[in-house]
Amino acid sequence: MKKNDYLLLTATGAYSFLFYQQNAGINFFLFNLVFLSVLLLRNRELLKSKKWCWAAAMCLISSACIFIHSSALSIVANVFSLILLAGVSFNTLTSALFAFLFSGFSVASSVVFMVIDAIRRSQMREGEAENKKNYKVFAGFIVLFLTILFFVMYKSANPLFAENTKWINLDFLSFQWIAFTIGGFILVYGLFYHQTISFIADWENNLSLHNTPATSLLNLKQFEAERFAGVLLFVMLNLMLLVLNIGDINTLYFLGILPKGISHSDFVHNGVGVIIFSIVVATALIMYLFRKDFKPVKHNALFKALAYAWIFQNILMLSSTLVRNQMYIHTFDFTYKRIGVYVWLILAVIGLVIMFLKLKQERSNWYLVKSNVAVWFSVLTLSSCFNWDKIITNYNLHNKPLSQVDFSYLLSLSEANIPELKAISETKDFKTLYEKETRILMAYQTELKNLTALNNYSTPRMKELEEQIKLNHNLFSGDRNYYDCLTDKIKEYVESYTNDWRSFDLRDKEITKSIYK
Repeated sequence: MKKNDYLLLTATGAYSFLFYQQNAGINFFLFNLVFLSVLLLRNRELLKSKKWCWAAAMCLISSACIFIHSSALSIVANVFSLILLAGVSFNTLTSALFAFLFSGFSVASSVVFMVIDAIRRSQMREGEAENKKNYKVFAGFIVLFLTILFFVMYKSANPLFAENTKWINLDFLSFQWIAFTIGGFILVYGLFYHQTISFIADWENNLSLHNTPATSLLNLKQFEAERFAGVLLFVMLNLMLLVLNIGDINTLYFLGILPKGISHSDFVHNGVGVIIFSIVVATALIMYLFRKDFKPVKHNALFKALAYAWIFQNILMLSSTLVRNQMYIHTFDFTYKRIGVYVWLILAVIGLVIMFLKLKQERSNWYLVKSNVAVWFSVLTLSSCFNWDKIITNYNLHNKPLSQVDFSYLLSLSEANIPELKAISETKDFKTLYEKETRILMAYQTELKNLTALNNYSTPRMKELEEQIKLNHNLFSGDRNYYDCLTDKIKEYVESYTNDWRSFDLRDKEITKSIYK
């Protein structure tokens, strides 16, 4: 067996040992350390690549975040980072976009390439002694596997044999474990023995990061017409943005109130989608109109100045939208949807800055795409550093009266906020609110019962009472109250909890401490 094969088996063994029947915890961080070590043992030159170090840092950061707060976002970020790292390890010159796509292709087709690789190896002859050594190692693995397999079958089939061999502890062996390990081997094989789609890789490697000069005299008239049309278009766009920004500045920064007849939802969510779409359309136009270096072409300098002004005004417009979103959060609640608004706006601002650099440095459209994809991967990893469920819960509980908090939404979040929900339920203000809502609902139910006894089924008041009882009050939802929902949430967490060091994380430590204190 070759060195790479031993490294592959090491990574597979780590995967099987750390993840079988475990929850996400310190096992992710340890597996990332093993996988990084295996890649470096195979090729130490990777440390000289800034791109590889960037991908490795994202793996370590996201896996450390899993150990700290074990959020779904940190798990997704780590999986994406590992896939990206595998692609970059194979070719450090490949962009993040194609490294990720090629790694995904490798994992999806790993079974096929395993068979092809096995056939190729069997046909290779590197010397009789080496072949004998390889055959002996391979035969040893086969014998060990069959021995364990028959041992498990005999132990299941014969109680006497099971009793006589109970001193041999192979409880961890099962068909489920074997299937899990085989699946892990296929996954690690796809990441370790990377495959590419050659014609796509060749095409990408030939893409330039700089614009080629527009030297064709035959198309000079066409280029001048494009510049002139671009000037007219971006004059109009800048004028519209100027009116828009003046209105936003006056409304948000001087008046500090919403325009009449406009809701927060219209002002934020509906507006963000249109704003992002308008930036995408205008960016596509800039990518086309600046697809080459048009310095010698008439009106080019003016067009570029107008494009700079458009970028600046868009950044100003996005900053105003950030203020709108904060107003929305302050008036209502902090939610994932509103966090998403922040993320999209930040990505849009960074994209505009990259567009500015593209124009200033005469970079190609490929530079714009490549840089933005790298930013998206980085933002995904950095956003996993925060326990958003706890942040949302703490903000909503401490920045507005309890009577206005949407407890149903907080209960729908992950178990990460159990300590906060338990702590607030034990406060005097919460108990007072609970008693108040209980009295109101009991009064509604008593009145409804009295009307029912009098057979007043069609009275408007009875219908009104029925609607009031069905309404989701802060601490009641139908016939369930806050304490019932919190108890069910804790019960689900306890049932899914795994008391094993491989699944240990700091979030579970905090939750269990709050439950059993």
